[in-house]
Amino acid sequence: MEKAELYKLKNNINLLRSNLNNINLTKREKLREIQKIKSEIRQILNKVNEFKTKKTSFFAELEELKKQREAHNTNVKNLVSSLKELNNQTKEIEKKFKIRYNPLALKEKIDKIEEKIETEVISFDKEKKLMAEIRKLKTDFKNSGELFIIQEKTEKASKDIREEREKANSFHNQIKQILNKNKEENKEFKNLFRQLDNLRKIQEGKQKEVDEINKNFESFNIELNSKLTEISKINPSFKESNRKEERKKEEERIIEEKSKIVEEKIKNKVKLTTQDLIVMQGKLKNEQ
Repeated sequence: MEKAELYKLKNNINLLRSNLNNINLTKREKLREIQKIKSEIRQILNKVNEFKTKKTSFFAELEELKKQREAHNTNVKNLVSSLKELNNQTKEIEKKFKIRYNPLALKEKIDKIEEKIETEVISFDKEKKLMAEIRKLKTDFKNSGELFIIQEKTEKASKDIREEREKANSFHNQIKQILNKNKEENKEFKNLFRQLDNLRKIQEGKQKEVDEINKNFESFNIELNSKLTEISKINPSFKESNRKEERKKEEERIIEEKSKIVEEKIKNKVKLTTQDLIVMQGKLKNEQ
């Protein structure tokens, strides 16, 4: 009866140990999966931090571009106001001196007649007529001198308005470009958070599986200890054998814990010590 009972207990113990080993292997696999997920989460978080840094730079650039655009738009408004004032002055002078011709056109006409007299062979009578015309034109030009100055200012103001508008439009286009770029980056940013949420949910599920495995492990372990106590009473020599087995399991557990620390160092690119290398060798030996 004692032999039959001992045989049955040994079979039960072997079965329980086998179950515990299988549970432990499953747990290791789940923990590796969790570590992989954590690594993916860290990579995504690094990208998120990069986006946040770029976001700060984006807002600074956007603010500067808006300031430049506003400055040039303000210049345009001021120049347009000045141009209106110059146009009003032009009308007043034209009305005051009854000027019918553009001073610039008068100056151009005077230059052409003088050039004709200097470069062409003309009769004395024709030259007298041309000189009389020049005197009249110069008198008209003199009377329109104030208008000439105003029209020069008017042309410069018109030119400055065009240039300022071009600059304002250039900054406006730059603003549109970085806003469009930011819009695309925001889509990628939101996608990263979706990935992050998904990975965290998967991690949570894996952790629940590990918690359940731990419960099963504890249950089988309690049962195993009960059987070991029972068989020790029947066969005292088995107790020493079990102690050796327990020591081996404890050594494996310690190596497993230390190996996790070493793996974390490797992921974080921390230099390994000689002791770390010994731990990794011990883990490889246990897995063979």
